[in-house]
Amino acid sequence: MNNPKFSTNALLTVIIIFSALGLFVTVKLYDMAAHIVIVNQMVPIEAEDRSGDSLLWVRYSTIDPSGIYEGFESNAELRVEGDFGSDWGAVLEDDQLYINKYSYTDVGMTLCDLVRIDTRTFDLEPVRRNTILRGRCASGELVCVSGTFLPVNHPENNSLFDLYSMTSPDVSKDGSSTVIFIDPVTQQEVYSVSEKDTLSPTFNKKYLDRTLEEVMP
Repeated sequence: MNNPKFSTNALLTVIIIFSALGLFVTVKLYDMAAHIVIVNQMVPIEAEDRSGDSLLWVRYSTIDPSGIYEGFESNAELRVEGDFGSDWGAVLEDDQLYINKYSYTDVGMTLCDLVRIDTRTFDLEPVRRNTILRGRCASGELVCVSGTFLPVNHPENNSLFDLYSMTSPDVSKDGSSTVIFIDPVTQQEVYSVSEKDTLSPTFNKKYLDRTLEEVMP
């Protein structure tokens, strides 16, 4: 004959176990959701149409593909997928967009190349590897920095910097950088100067707010 007390205890034990499992799963799912960061930001590029609304955007998104979008903000369409930078300014020269394009190594380092995108066909063309576009100087030339890493990599204390620089001719071995001025029409380098501190607060005043003639000795 079955023992009612035993059956009741077994049932209670099963209920307790499943309740504990349910609570564990709920807490874990809540914790995972709390750490999920949703990003969906549209940053306008300097191109404008006749009504003054920006036509080109850099989109950063964890929902839709990141990349270069064209159109009004509410219904812009993806033209070039990828991770592009706008924090130091994209430069539009007629129908050519100069912009930083980011890529990532297997060990989590972020690399940056200067690329050019034709805004009519949206074909992408590499211009310079390991080169960071910082903006345009007062006389119109592109102001770029080469031979260094993006600040997000923390090159001052990142042991991987030395390892990568040993295998890359584009990265300076002694930590110095080069400021390069590029003609946006011809893509030719027209001037360069060594610079130790490209993250200095005075960088813009020294290079971007002046003409190339004023920068040159």
